[in-house]
Amino acid sequence: MREFYPSLAMLLMGAAVACGPSHHVQPPLAPDGSLVYTSNDIAKMQVSNAWDVVAWSGEMDMSEATDGSSATIRNRRGRSSILLPGADMPLLIIDGVRVEDPRMLQRIAAPNIELLRITDGMHATLTEGTGSSGGVIAVTTKSGRM
Repeated sequence: MREFYPSLAMLLMGAAVACGPSHHVQPPLAPDGSLVYTSNDIAKMQVSNAWDVVAWSGEMDMSEATDGSSATIRNRRGRSSILLPGADMPLLIIDGVRVEDPRMLQRIAAPNIELLRITDGMHATLTEGTGSSGGVIAVTTKSGRM
């Protein structure tokens, strides 16, 4: 009359085995606290442009413009305590040039990206100043020019 009830440990072990390893490319954090995706990492992602790489990383909230308004990128960590217009918008740097329009990321094809760095607001303010409280997205292309 003994019924079999699987233990919690068996259930958890089965769930872990069923999920399997993740194929999500998540590079280790750089010493400055940023995520750095190399061209080799990006080639494994099956993405088409720099916008997709940033969205794929999960570090930023992305919204594409479907009604003619501008696209937006917001720091996923929540609203900034600095009450300035656009304070939550990350600073965009493409080949060393500050860019205002986040749609520029959609124009950079994935095979043309040498390096893409995503830095959170806390670490970005140390290197870029208070204008980067929303973080920094820096893209270096293989040609070195936009």
